[in-house]
Amino acid sequence: MKKVIALVAALMIMVCAVSALAEGRPAPADKKVITTDDVIGAETVFKKYDNKFYDATSEQPGTVVRLDYTTTAYGAEQPGWVNVYLPYGYDENGTERYNIIYFLHGTNETQDSYIGDEKAKNALDNMIEAGITAPFIMVFPTYYYDYETRAIDMEAFSTKEMRNDIMPAVESAYRTYAETVDDAGFIASREHRAFSGFSRGCYACWHQLFHSLDRAKWFMPFSANISSATEMGLDMPVEEQMQLLKDALNAQADYKNDFFIYAACGGKRDMMYDVNAALIAAMVADTDDFSYGTDPAQNNLYYSISGEIHQTLMSRFYFYNAFDVVFK
Repeated sequence: MKKVIALVAALMIMVCAVSALAEGRPAPADKKVITTDDVIGAETVFKKYDNKFYDATSEQPGTVVRLDYTTTAYGAEQPGWVNVYLPYGYDENGTERYNIIYFLHGTNETQDSYIGDEKAKNALDNMIEAGITAPFIMVFPTYYYDYETRAIDMEAFSTKEMRNDIMPAVESAYRTYAETVDDAGFIASREHRAFSGFSRGCYACWHQLFHSLDRAKWFMPFSANISSATEMGLDMPVEEQMQLLKDALNAQADYKNDFFIYAACGGKRDMMYDVNAALIAAMVADTDDFSYGTDPAQNNLYYSISGEIHQTLMSRFYFYNAFDVVFK
C-alpha cells in the first residue's frame, strides 16, 4: 500500500512539473517604470523589463525558419525571402492558430538584423513563456528590392509586395487566423495581425497603415516619423505628416474606427525623439480621429517613451510594453 501511495505521489509531482513547464516561468517584476506627462500633452508610461530574465535563453525556445517567395512588385519577377519566427510548440499539423506580426528593420539592415540577435530572439521566447502575450508568429521581411544599391520603392512594397506576395506566402505556409489568403481571409482575420517597424522600418510601418487597415488592426511604429514615399520625414512639417495620415484614414473609411497605434521612441539619446514626440503630440491633440489611452475598445493611440538609444534592438523593450495592449 505504501508503495502505491508513493507511486501516486511521484506521478502527481511529475504532472505538476509538466504543467508548470507548459505554463512557463512566472514573469519577474519590472526593473524600472518611467512615467512622463509633459511631452505630448498626455501621460506616457515605459516599463523596462528584467534583462537578466528576458535576455537569457528561454526554457521554451521558438524556431526561426526561412521562407522564399517571388514578387513582380517592381517589374520583372524576382526572388525574395523572409525570416519567420515560430513559437515554442508550434505544430504544422496542429489546429491552433496564431496572431502574426510583420516587423520591418532599420536602415542598412536585413531580414536577419533583429531576429538574428540572440537577445531579441530570447526576449520573444521569454515573453511568450512568461505569459506576457499569447504565442505568436513574427515575420521579418526587407523593403530593399535591391540591397546592393539600397533601392527602395515604399509604395510598391506596401501596396504590392507585402499585400500580394509576402502575406499570402507566409500565411498559406503557417497557421495564422487567415483561413484563406485572399482579401476575404485577411479582412476576416485583421484583429489577429499587426505591423511594426523601427526607424526606416517605422516609415514602412506607417505606409502599411496608409494602405492596409483592411488587413491589420494593430500598428506598432517605433522611433521614426511618417514620411512620404521618397523622403525620410525628418524635415517634413508635422502638419504635412498629419494630412498624410488623415487622408489615409479617410480613404479607408470602413476601418478608421477600428485600429490601434502603439507608438514608442527613445528619450533624448534617440535622434528621432524630438520630431517623433511632436508628431504624437499632434495626433493626441486631434480628437476628431484619435483617442489617447490603453483601452482598444475606446482608444486608438498610445505612446511609450524610454531612455534608450536609437537602435533596432531596443524594439524588444517596446514590444514588452505594447503587449499590454496589442492582441489583448
